[in-house]
Amino acid sequence: MRPSCFLLFAAASVAAVTHARSAACAEPAPPLPAAPPAAAASEPAPAAGAETPPTPPGSTPAPPIAAPPPAWGPPSFASDPLGAVASAADLTLKMYGDTGYAIRDHANQPWPTAMSNPNVYAPGVWNSFFAPRLDLFGSADVSRLAFLTEVMFEGLGNNIGVDIERIQVTYLVANWLRLRAGRSHLAFGYYNDTYHHGNFFELTTSRPYSVNFEDSCGIIMSHNVGAGFDGTVDVGGAGSIRYDFDVGNGRAADVTAVALQYAETNPKSVNLRLRWMPIDGLILGVNGMRDVIPPLASPTAMIPNRPTTEELVAGAHAVYTENHVLLDIEGFAMRHNPDGAPSTSITGGFAEVGYTIGSVTPYFRAEYIHFPSSGDIIFQFTSNSAEGALVGYQAIYTGFDSFTDLRAGFKWVALPQLAVKLEVERLGRDAMDQEIATVKVAFGF
Repeated sequence: MRPSCFLLFAAASVAAVTHARSAACAEPAPPLPAAPPAAAASEPAPAAGAETPPTPPGSTPAPPIAAPPPAWGPPSFASDPLGAVASAADLTLKMYGDTGYAIRDHANQPWPTAMSNPNVYAPGVWNSFFAPRLDLFGSADVSRLAFLTEVMFEGLGNNIGVDIERIQVTYLVANWLRLRAGRSHLAFGYYNDTYHHGNFFELTTSRPYSVNFEDSCGIIMSHNVGAGFDGTVDVGGAGSIRYDFDVGNGRAADVTAVALQYAETNPKSVNLRLRWMPIDGLILGVNGMRDVIPPLASPTAMIPNRPTTEELVAGAHAVYTENHVLLDIEGFAMRHNPDGAPSTSITGGFAEVGYTIGSVTPYFRAEYIHFPSSGDIIFQFTSNSAEGALVGYQAIYTGFDSFTDLRAGFKWVALPQLAVKLEVERLGRDAMDQEIATVKVAFGF
């Protein structure tokens, strides 16, 4: 070959390779705003990582799309350890938050003003602006493998705390089997793993107390640090059956938290959820969960030490999300069996209903929780502070047999990324009542 021809051939080859690498490494167009993640409840198991938001009332969920077989070969880590993976993955980052204004009437009766400082009582009418949280949600998927993470910047009093709320990896084997591991929302009931930390997709301004998060007065454990699997099986004209199984570290001695890294006891929490979806939009489900809560030494003689306690929880839920209607009815029964002490039981539940008219959804929710007259050893007697004062998580329930929450309002979706909520609420603890009026703006981008 002549030298001149060789030089022309080499130059053309270099240009072709350079163009191919530039195309492969080019930054993709920014993704359109999308809904926050939520566990798909009434549909077959989605592709790994494709957690979809709850179906808005009145809309018909899109039929599931079978995951395609892997379309890419194993990356060559020797030549390009990061580029091959990055080019094959769909990387997204979303942000959710809310801000608002609330008026609270304490009716001249003592009432905890905040979970972070439960022993400060403020009779009278109080009002305040708030901007409590910013939620960063990232996800990536490559064929059947998916990863998600949720980092929350949350106001605690007048301080900001940072928590990793979810970090999860999943692999879709088939519609009947999806494997997952990490920190996720426990598959209990409907509300708990359908709505996550971004408030935009919830009807109300806050979660029900029974399924609130651990550090926000929740009764049922909301997060699971461990592993699990789920799937959906078609049963022909009878609809479909879905199952979820979780195993994890369970509650720590401080029940306001879930053991993130090392469990304090060897026994693990186990949870099973079974659902029947006979028609579009209708979900009928039951749950069973067992956990062992570690002992906790009390720093004061006023409160006895808390022994190792077995926790058993049963639940049932019925949900309908078609024809402009959102109806969610959930109930639970919880039993605590402490070593060497009498057992106690807690029962409760809530019903939430909304009807969408255009972009506005009026709603109503009622919740009731009943505690034993002798007091519950986990949620009404626990102490974990140096001064021996009850932590805020338990203080809101201490000394009462019944807890009620009634709220009504409407949600206006002004833009696909913006929702305005106006709500009135009445909290009750036996004969004590508190009225709250809230306006909230929730957003997601």
